Amino acid sequence: MPSPPEEGTQPKTESGSGQTSERDTNQPPSPPPQTQPQSSYPPVMGFPGYHQAPYPNYPNAPYNHQQYAYAQAPPASYYGSSYPAQQNPVYQRPAPSGFFRGILAGLVVLVVLLCISTTITWLVLRPQIPVFSVTNFSVSNFNVTGPVFSAQWTANLTVENPNSKLKGYFDRIQGFIYNQNAIGEDDFLAKAFFQPVYVETKKSVSIGETLTAGEKEQPKVPSWVGEEMKKERETGTVSFDLRMAVWVTFKTEGWSARESGLKVFCGKLKVAFEGASGNGAALLPKPLPCLVYV
Repeated sequence: MPSPPEEGTQPKTESGSGQTSERDTNQPPSPPPQTQPQSSYPPVMGFPGYHQAPYPNYPNAPYNHQQYAYAQAPPASYYGSSYPAQQNPVYQRPAPSGFFRGILAGLVVLVVLLCISTTITWLVLRPQIPVFSVTNFSVSNFNVTGPVFSAQWTANLTVENPNSKLKGYFDRIQGFIYNQNAIGEDDFLAKAFFQPVYVETKKSVSIGETLTAGEKEQPKVPSWVGEEMKKERETGTVSFDLRMAVWVTFKTEGWSARESGLKVFCGKLKVAFEGASGNGAALLPKPLPCLVYV
């Protein structure tokens, strides 16, 4: 006999459970396929179907390492600072602080004020250089034939103060006698100090002094200078120069100038001797003006 249908053999379910339960029919969804992590490295070329595991992500891996020949180059900041390297660095001097800038500005202002005050003073007072003139010049006991040169000069001068508002205080006046053939400043024959004088405005005073050669405090006259004077003496005349170093201070009420140095040159003092004697005098028909240098 034919076997009963298969349905008859299956046990019947309860009436309330004629259909399968929702748990049976609704299966949980399958998890999504896991994707491989994206690697920043390109796939390795190899055999078809061969799957290479991704490279591990090593942080701060060196760019030129042999193991990662195909790796992407690190950013530029990896190699160092983005500023260009200076092969010859230059030392930058720090800017001066405000304190030093203030001192510098004060000094500049002070110099400007001094210049302005000096200019105003000069325009108001108009200081002028004093005038020196030789009124008398003579020689006595002039001897160039002895073993030691000896002579004595007497010089008389006038000092005039041409200023109308400034008084002159001539604190030091030192005179030097030279032969006209002398070259260096150390070749003088005699020296002496004149008496200090005070000269009122628009006034003049007379000064005089005797200068003696051959004394202990006097310098030794060079032999070649003595020979030149001996040759001149044979002609009856010998020329001398009178040079003076002068220190003067000009003053007025409420204002005083600093001490100034002057150089006075009185040249071409030609002395005519009386026969064979050692006495003579310069022929000065009128006062001989001297040159004055500041």
